Amino acid sequence: MSSPFLSRRNFVAASATSAVVPFVLSGTASASSGDLVDHRLGGSVDRAFGYLNAVLDGYQQGSGLRLAQSYNNESGLMTTAFVYDNALAVIAYLSRPSRENVRRAKIIGDTFLWIQDNDETFTDGRVRQAYAAGPMLFYGGGPEFPGVQRADGKAAFLWPFGFGGSAVGDVAWTALALARLYERTRERKYLDGAVTLGEWIVGNSVSPYRYGGYLGGVQGDGTTKQRWCSSEHNIDVYALFRGLAKFTGDRVWKARARVAGDFLDAMWNPQGRFYWTGTKGANPADDPNEINPSPVPEDVQTWAYLARGDRGRAVDWTADALATTDRGGVSENSQLPAGYSVSGVTFSDVSKTLTGPVPNGTGNNNRDAVWFEGTAHLAAALVARGDRGKARGYLGQIASGQAALGAGQTVGLTSDPNGGRLSNPGEGGTWTGTTLPARSGVVAASSAFDTGFGFGYFQNQHVGATSWYLMAALGSNPYRF
Repeated sequence: MSSPFLSRRNFVAASATSAVVPFVLSGTASASSGDLVDHRLGGSVDRAFGYLNAVLDGYQQGSGLRLAQSYNNESGLMTTAFVYDNALAVIAYLSRPSRENVRRAKIIGDTFLWIQDNDETFTDGRVRQAYAAGPMLFYGGGPEFPGVQRADGKAAFLWPFGFGGSAVGDVAWTALALARLYERTRERKYLDGAVTLGEWIVGNSVSPYRYGGYLGGVQGDGTTKQRWCSSEHNIDVYALFRGLAKFTGDRVWKARARVAGDFLDAMWNPQGRFYWTGTKGANPADDPNEINPSPVPEDVQTWAYLARGDRGRAVDWTADALATTDRGGVSENSQLPAGYSVSGVTFSDVSKTLTGPVPNGTGNNNRDAVWFEGTAHLAAALVARGDRGKARGYLGQIASGQAALGAGQTVGLTSDPNGGRLSNPGEGGTWTGTTLPARSGVVAASSAFDTGFGFGYFQNQHVGATSWYLMAALGSNPYRF
């Protein structure tokens, strides 16, 4: 997995528990829901797209360049827009390619291309981990960010949060989104942007160590290479390079994809029926020639199947080993009200054992918490495998959480007289923007929990979780072209 300094998931701050209402599948589909895995999810899926629209339009409407804010205003991440989350939003929009959804996907894609051309330091077409989606004043009185474009015209990557590095997984997902846009529109600029990102990965991340593959990327200084390899990242790269081979006709991309595929083969644990997380190297004393045996994460198992279509036993391992049910009033440290429960899977095997404080949170780990994004990964993998009945069960649980959790959270401009910027209420500012549409976004977690990788997830509406839900509900595989 990613180093804490590069993880697209770290510093996901806590928010208050929301009021809960029960969810019941209505049995009513929207007019455009013929492609749904379960027709009863029509209204839920429409509301999820409404959430993506709201966060993309939180600071600007029309055709202007912009990104979607990854979490609600109250999350503590201010206007952070992770490139991973925005890449997922592009693919989710294109999973139901109406004219309006394609238009919105192109806005994000065009913003990615602008970012590639407007880095403050580098001209190699890279993207950083995260950018400002809207106006914000960082903790302690600064710095201030007006939005994705700084006052000097450069891309506003969020270095104060430590989001200035470029993780291979983030770069690959951005390129996957651009390649998907090319597949839909046949506009060459999107393929060119994806190829540039692919070349950046090859130029900066080929591993010299025992298991090969592609390293984790570069640290926040933009030049220091990570020494570890992530199975997750190599899955992303494998799928991207296979796509680039298809669209460019250049066979070199197939050879480059095999580098990632060979690494994944080396990370397979046949006795355990799962993939290891990757190799060591995050700490100076680590040997990057050794496999990292713990934690064992969910995403590697399901993503590997989505990308390669083999070793389906890892999907079964996920469903069995990481299964969890968060029961309000019963589960220790649950944030759900008594009488309400939701089921799915958690982030890793370690998430089910830790008992201490959740990183960046205010309480202790809930070992029964459901990670909704990961539950959507599992549903998508089951759909890809043909197990639609099982997938529907997980999708129904996510829809339940969508309806029950996250009420009252906001996004977009605040009442701050200086351009509606977000700033810390503890320092005289405000989080509060416009209330998100009811029962629309999917929260990251049913209750706060520790991933085991040095960061936590919380009950905040999340672009990534919502986008994965949409892809799974629409039977879309983001790795296959």
